Amino acid sequence: MNEPGILIVEDEIIVALDIQSSLQRTGYQNIRIASDGEQALAMVEEEAPDLILMDILLKGAGADLADGVSIAVKVKERRDIPIIYITAYADDTTLQRAKLTQPYGYILKPFEERELRTTIEMALYKHRMENELRRSEERYRRFFEEDLTGDFIADGNGMIVTCNPAFARIFGFSSTEEAIGTGFPLLFPSVTDWEGFIRSIRENRMLVYHERELRRADGSPVYIVTNAIGTFDGGDLVEIRGYIFDETYRRRLEQQFLQAQKMEAVGRLAGGIAHDFNNLLTVINGYSEFILSRVPAGNPFIREIEEINRAGERAAHLTRQLLAFSRKQMLQPRVVDLNTIVTNIESMLRRLIGEHIELKSDLGKDLWKIEVDPGQIEQVIMNLAVNARDAMPGGGKLLIETANCAVTFNSPGFSPEMRQGDYVRLIVSDTGHGFDDETRSLIFEPFFTTKAPGEGTGLGLPTVYGIIAQSDGHIDVLSEPGKGSVFTLFLPRADKPEPAKMPRTADGEARHGTETILVVEDEDVVRNLISHVLELHGYTILAARNGSDALDIRERHNGSIDIAIIDLVMPGLSGTALAARLRQMMPGMKVLYISGYTDRTIHDLVTGEKSAAFLQKPFRPNELASKLREMLDG
Repeated sequence: MNEPGILIVEDEIIVALDIQSSLQRTGYQNIRIASDGEQALAMVEEEAPDLILMDILLKGAGADLADGVSIAVKVKERRDIPIIYITAYADDTTLQRAKLTQPYGYILKPFEERELRTTIEMALYKHRMENELRRSEERYRRFFEEDLTGDFIADGNGMIVTCNPAFARIFGFSSTEEAIGTGFPLLFPSVTDWEGFIRSIRENRMLVYHERELRRADGSPVYIVTNAIGTFDGGDLVEIRGYIFDETYRRRLEQQFLQAQKMEAVGRLAGGIAHDFNNLLTVINGYSEFILSRVPAGNPFIREIEEINRAGERAAHLTRQLLAFSRKQMLQPRVVDLNTIVTNIESMLRRLIGEHIELKSDLGKDLWKIEVDPGQIEQVIMNLAVNARDAMPGGGKLLIETANCAVTFNSPGFSPEMRQGDYVRLIVSDTGHGFDDETRSLIFEPFFTTKAPGEGTGLGLPTVYGIIAQSDGHIDVLSEPGKGSVFTLFLPRADKPEPAKMPRTADGEARHGTETILVVEDEDVVRNLISHVLELHGYTILAARNGSDALDIRERHNGSIDIAIIDLVMPGLSGTALAARLRQMMPGMKVLYISGYTDRTIHDLVTGEKSAAFLQKPFRPNELASKLREMLDG
């Protein structure tokens, strides 16, 4: 430790030198002497001594430095230096003034060297401890104010006595001043919750990692983890100290994960049901259309058969919605302009929503391209428009907007499952009756509906959700009762150019053929329908119920096979594995895959396969025949 510097302020030089000699004999060597107030203040500014020995009664000082006490006041204004007064006599008034300068001791003349040394050492030690305490208090204050957890102290009744900025921020206060004085019970959802919290403190004297939901100043929920300890006077709780972690973000992620798991489980069930149902609908719709094409006009059963056919088409639409929700539908994505999609269906939307609702569009200029299935995005917009129409039975406004947007972590509507990057934003908003937060948390759940029984299937918004999710997009929903709803859809910007438009071929009557076709389908009724339809169109049919059966038939068949119709999902060999085996035997064979559902991985596999195509169940007989003819002629 450096030797402390001592300044002696004494107007009698003989006394000052005597004090200096005494200090030197006791081991202090760094000593300076000032004979008046001005000289003393100059030395304080220049040298900043560690301690001052100040004579209370100085002679010849100026008016503002009349005595040692006045000089001490000036010193305190400039530096934090401990002062010890030296005096032979002082009146009560002077001593009272001296006390106000908070001296570190008094030495009465004449004094002993031992007394001088002890007083100086005690003053230096006390001053050093006070500085350490101040530094410690400053460190604690900075830690308290800069801590990311919400630190607080409350009295026994829950009144917040002090808190740090993080606490104020967690609970939505504008400042710590606003938070201090607030009753902690007001941050609990109910009086019962607060009483339970206090009871736990009293019984356990502390709470460790206590999770619960509280309320912010504006009433919104906040999920927190609390560590708290109670201070007791006898048996009375007099103070609660603790710190709080804001777990709202983690809890939201956890809820989203659980919701995603639930949706995935329901989606798997829905996809499986749709797959099996599509096999049945292929038969129902196929045979009903087949019969209609052969029943002569005027037959009394035409109306009944037509009703069967229409019911089958409605059922097929429901299964498509289930597949969209479960994200197991076959998308046919291509690079398109979202504005073009909106413009193309605008007239249809006007008819769909009725004249009592005003439809407006605000389409962004120079819109980026997106890679989506245009038909599915049309379905999304129509579903949202129908929901908006039903929310405005007395009329209102429906607005469709498009725009480019760059999404970052700080963007409005950003969600943890979104990626940062460029998106095209589609907003569909209405002035309908809206809905509350509880309804908003359920709207994408399958079969949930706010409509009257018989008026809705509860699949419209789940279908929207499934299509957008399968397109790598995201949906954000804002709504309040009586203030309408806003659905904001984010679709990723395409990273490749829009392809040249291909001329559309007109739908015509399916053409016949004479080629040989291998039909591989594990559902007997579907296999029989396909075989029957194609035989009527002139084809030679080889029918197999699974992969191994198909390979046996190929071994026994002497001629060539022009094309194979293969179900993608079968027991044993999968559709793609069977196709690979067959092509080893017949390299030029074409393949038409069929399925009640598939996912994007299978889609990518099928579309990347040479001489292959896909047809979604349920399909009409003419669709099948036309697709075959297109592939064979291609």
